[in-house]
Amino acid sequence: MPENIGSKLRGKIQYEWKLAIISAFIIGLLTHLYIFLHRLPNHDGLLNIYSSQAKVSSGRFFLSNAAGLSSYFDMPWVIGLFSILFLSLAAACIVCLFEVKKKMAIVLISGIVVAFPSVSATFSYMFTADGYMLGTFLAVLAVLLTKKYKFGFIIGAVALCLGVGIYQANLSVAMAFITLWLMHDILLKKTTTKQLGLNVLRSALMLGIGMVSYLVVYKIYTKFLDVSITSYQGLDKVGSVTLDDIPKVFETIDLKLKTFFFNGFVNQADVNLLEWLNVFLLITLIISTITVIVKNKVYNSIVQILIFVLLVLSLPISFYVVYFLSPEAEYHMLMIFSISSIYIYLILLYDAVEVRKSLWIEKINSWATVILLTVTIYNFGLIANIVYFNMELKYERSIQLANRLIDRVEQLEDYEDIKKIHVIGRYRIETPLPSVIIPQKIPQMVGSTGEHLLVETAHIQKIFANFLGYELLFLMPDELEEMNARNEIKEMGIWPVKESVQVIDDVLVIKFEEQ
Repeated sequence: MPENIGSKLRGKIQYEWKLAIISAFIIGLLTHLYIFLHRLPNHDGLLNIYSSQAKVSSGRFFLSNAAGLSSYFDMPWVIGLFSILFLSLAAACIVCLFEVKKKMAIVLISGIVVAFPSVSATFSYMFTADGYMLGTFLAVLAVLLTKKYKFGFIIGAVALCLGVGIYQANLSVAMAFITLWLMHDILLKKTTTKQLGLNVLRSALMLGIGMVSYLVVYKIYTKFLDVSITSYQGLDKVGSVTLDDIPKVFETIDLKLKTFFFNGFVNQADVNLLEWLNVFLLITLIISTITVIVKNKVYNSIVQILIFVLLVLSLPISFYVVYFLSPEAEYHMLMIFSISSIYIYLILLYDAVEVRKSLWIEKINSWATVILLTVTIYNFGLIANIVYFNMELKYERSIQLANRLIDRVEQLEDYEDIKKIHVIGRYRIETPLPSVIIPQKIPQMVGSTGEHLLVETAHIQKIFANFLGYELLFLMPDELEEMNARNEIKEMGIWPVKESVQVIDDVLVIKFEEQ
């Protein structure tokens, strides 16, 4: 009977999974509640208040279906709840994948998953966040299925295909957790070299079948919908990386990793708490790894030690694998959730420490791990809310600018004749808080930093229509070219002078810069 389903499920769900889901949900809400309860769109959010998220041309053929679970409206509370649910399930999958037992370790893993900066960056694109979080869950689930079942790599390939079909960066997530799984087995599970080889084979099959399926499904979509791949992020250049490009790719990866972990030290910027935490994390991670290798006598198997070293060296490739696919790809904060595996790796080493048989160095490492990662999760939460604070400032500046523009427009004699809009140049403003102070205090967060949202004509048109109820049409390409050539445009002043807002024929023209 339906009323008995709950009790049956409770009996089958392990305590560790429940703890992961509940702790992830609580920490996730505490970290991100502010943006869930406030509508704070970024520049893309202005254009996607209602959107099907049909991104087949970007290779994201499953994004529309994934984002559609919360409807196509940009509703922060609903999207936020779905997002935290998917991240909670991802945390439970990670706990199951590595058979984590310690309560503190489970809570720390959940905290890293829901508070990692790429999650905060994704929430700046709230309109699509739940779809992206579902993709992350599917990528982790693909690895779990591959490990747990003999032919799980087949179902895992399906999950990977769908996850990459939501966002291509989920390939990095799957590869990173596969690598972490193999490293974990070498250090802590005393797996045989033969079994290790079988796990590598099954993982390779999952990745291979999943990505081939992704390409086949994508080709079917593009054929029936008659669309071609976009040039965004170099997607139209996939497969064009040459051997001559490889050294530059590794240089880029090296810079990206140093910038994320040690930005203040390597780029002569302010050294923030995150960078200091990462320094101590690296030290603790190295000591903990060496301790495990010595205690478990992993060094007795030269082959497995060599494989372990190769796996560690391959992690940066997993994190930034798209660089090897397209010479014009560019990783930003939304795309690096896979780096969270570094923090999770340290938690796994802590989880493996046996209390009664622990060495003195293990006790020190355990305390260091718990303290470091607790403070790191707290710091991630601060970073998230600094981001949301800046997004609120951006929105307020943008809506106030829009109000000023509308006020100016309504004072024009030809106000009632206006049917279309044309904006020349970009509104430029630079104040210390959003342009200097905030960027110095947080990692490079795409989509949330900056002064305002009104970058293009489309953003002004949308904020007029959806927030101020003033609907205007765009100029067609031929009309745009003709309008820009008119003398009236050239003679206009620059905002905020009176002559910067005029009506030419039936077109509202706003001039922020000279052409």
